[in-house]
Amino acid sequence: MPVETKDQRKSYDFLSISSSHLTFMRLSSFLPLKGKSFFHPLSLLLQLWDHFIVIGYNVMWQGYGIRMIQRGDVEVDFICEDIITVGFTIRYLLLCAKREKLCCLVESCEKLWDLLKDGEVIFVRQFARKGYYFRNFILINAMLMAALYSVTAPFVRLPPIEANGTERKILPFRFFMDIQKEPAYSIVFAFQSILLQFIDLMIVSTETVSLYLIMMACGYLRSVRNRLLSFKGNDDNTSEKGEAALKFVIDCAHFHQQIMIFCEDIERMTRTLFFFACFCPIYNVSITGIVLFNNDEDKYKFLPLLCYNFFQFFLCQWAPEHLAVESEDIALAAYSASLRPQAPSHREKINRILYFMMMRAQKPVQLTAGGFVDLSIETFGAMTKSAFSFFMVLRKFRS
Repeated sequence: MPVETKDQRKSYDFLSISSSHLTFMRLSSFLPLKGKSFFHPLSLLLQLWDHFIVIGYNVMWQGYGIRMIQRGDVEVDFICEDIITVGFTIRYLLLCAKREKLCCLVESCEKLWDLLKDGEVIFVRQFARKGYYFRNFILINAMLMAALYSVTAPFVRLPPIEANGTERKILPFRFFMDIQKEPAYSIVFAFQSILLQFIDLMIVSTETVSLYLIMMACGYLRSVRNRLLSFKGNDDNTSEKGEAALKFVIDCAHFHQQIMIFCEDIERMTRTLFFFACFCPIYNVSITGIVLFNNDEDKYKFLPLLCYNFFQFFLCQWAPEHLAVESEDIALAAYSASLRPQAPSHREKINRILYFMMMRAQKPVQLTAGGFVDLSIETFGAMTKSAFSFFMVLRKFRS
């Protein structure tokens, strides 16, 4: 078991563990600016900017879709990208609507931190770092991709529409107008390059709000588990030692109860978010999978989209799986604690508390997508297997 040094206890506090996650939430207006309310002028200005970014992002994509329909074209890759855009926008709006609830969850998370004992911060930090690495991985890839489009766009030309026309310039990203003349082209080019960098920050923040809360809950549950496993009973029937053991178990039970309340609040807030976060990628996987089984020469350009949607779907299952496992492990830890030697005068009280903890832990915390689908690695495997089987049947049917 990792041992936390005295210097680590001084350097690790709630803000040092959570500051980067909270900063992303504040930049996306899901939390108010530090020390300010949602109605502070600076908070309102930031909210206005974030809404402008999201609206501008949607205007570009949906405007391009309308123009595509008017031309009579059907671009499958645009449909997949648009589903991602719509899914993000819905989750962004939901988080904005639930931001007061999110503030309460963050406050509850900080209160749970105060219940940690020496040596337990390291467990919470281990889980928080997992969320940190996942978030940075998504952010770096998204910003590199946006930068790549911006850098390469000036060097790419489309063939002319007319036989003797000039080659056409392209913008880094989809736009609802075909702009070729200067300075309009340069202005839109700069606007798109700036907007997509900001939207990447907001997409990553939207994707990882639930990840942060879940990973913190996992860390707290791991602390309770290790606290129970370290329980040292004593069969010496002295009042002092019996009371100390009873107080230790009561503290564990109280901590576990507060974590369960926190997890239930997470489930209530995230079930709608997970609904769109799960079913939008699965829909895209179905579309891209069907396209990849066609004989289209451009089908391999859908591989990045397929990988991105699989990763997003996996992330929705990975964090809830950790939470379910950690909450279920409490039962085994409580059972182990009940077998330790205990003072006869307090054995019945202690074991009664441990029994209730075991009973509660046997029903692990289960996050859902909209209350319909349990989120777990098993669900990920089952749905992936079903999709693969469907594609195999479709391929045989076509052949």
